[in-house]
Amino acid sequence: MIIDFLWKSDIFNRVSLLRDHWLQRAAGKGDDAVVRKLLMANANVNAAAADYRGRTALQAAAGGGHLEVVERLLAANANVNAAATDYRGRTALQAAAGGGHLEVVERLLAANADVNAAAAAGYGRTTLQAIAGEEHLEVVKRLLAANANVNAAAAAGYGRTALQAVAGGGHLEVVERLLVANANVNVATANSYLGRTALQAVAEGEHLEVVKRLLAANADVNAAAADGYGRTALQAIAEGGHLEVVERLLAANANVNAAAAAGYGRTALQAVAEGGHLEIVERLLAANADVNAVAADDGGRTALQAVAEHEIIMKVLQAAAGLQ
Repeated sequence: MIIDFLWKSDIFNRVSLLRDHWLQRAAGKGDDAVVRKLLMANANVNAAAADYRGRTALQAAAGGGHLEVVERLLAANANVNAAATDYRGRTALQAAAGGGHLEVVERLLAANADVNAAAAAGYGRTTLQAIAGEEHLEVVKRLLAANANVNAAAAAGYGRTALQAVAGGGHLEVVERLLVANANVNVATANSYLGRTALQAVAEGEHLEVVKRLLAANADVNAAAADGYGRTALQAIAEGGHLEVVERLLAANANVNAAAAAGYGRTALQAVAEGGHLEIVERLLAANADVNAVAADDGGRTALQAVAEHEIIMKVLQAAAGLQ
C-alpha cells in the first residue's frame, strides 16, 4: 500500500504538504488507522482545503459520516467551524447534514459547530439547506432544535432555500416540518438560471401531495419563472406529463398562458407538446391555452415546432390553430 511505503520512507516527515493532503484524503475515506499515523507524524489537522470543492480533514470525515475519525480529529483540535471553500464547499456540519449522518451532526453540535454558518458562494448550502434535499427527517428536526434558520437566504450561485430544496425531492414529511417551523413558501428563486420556487421545484416531479400542501400554505401558483431555463409551476408539471397535478394547478387558477422564460423557456402548451403528452395537450387547449404563443427568444419553440416528432399531437394542434 502506497501509504505504508511513504510512511516507511520517512517522506511524510520531510514533506508537510503531502502529509496534510493525505490526512484529508484518509479522513474522507474513514481510514482511522492512517489518520492516527498522520497525526503522529505532525500532519496539520487544520490544513486549508483546496479551493475547488476542497475539504479540511474534519469536513471530509464529517461528510463521509465517519464518526470515529471525527472524534479523533476533534481530539486533535480540529477547527469545527473552519470556513467552507467558495465553490461547492461545506463546513463540517453542513457536510454531515448533507449526508444525513445524525450521530456526526450530534457530535459536531456538541463541539459548538455553528448551525447557521453561511453557505459557500457557489453551489453552497447552509446546514438545513444541505439536508433538506434528502429524506433525513431526524437530522432536520435536530437542526431546527438547534435553532437552524429555516429561512436562511440561498447562495447567489445556484443556491436554494431549505423549502425549495426539499420540495424538489417530494419529501412530504420534511416539507411539513419546515412549514411548521415557518418556512417562507414564496421566497423567490435566488438564481436567474435554472432557479425554482418551492412550488415550481415540486411541480417538476409527480408529487401531488406536496403540491397540495404548498398550495394550502398559500404558495403562489403563478410565481414568475427564472430567466434561464425557468418554468412556472404549470409549465414545469406540464413538461413532466403529470395530468393529475396539472388539474390541481389549473383548479388553483394557474395561468395557462404565462409567457415562456427568455432563455430556453416554454409555455405550458409548448412544454407538454414537446414531451408528447396528448391528454395534457387536450386539457390545456380546453383551458384556452394559446396554440400560437410566441417562442422564447433564445432556444424557444412554438407548440407546433415542439411537437414535430409527435404526429397525432401535431394534428390536434393544427386543428386548434385552424390549419386543417
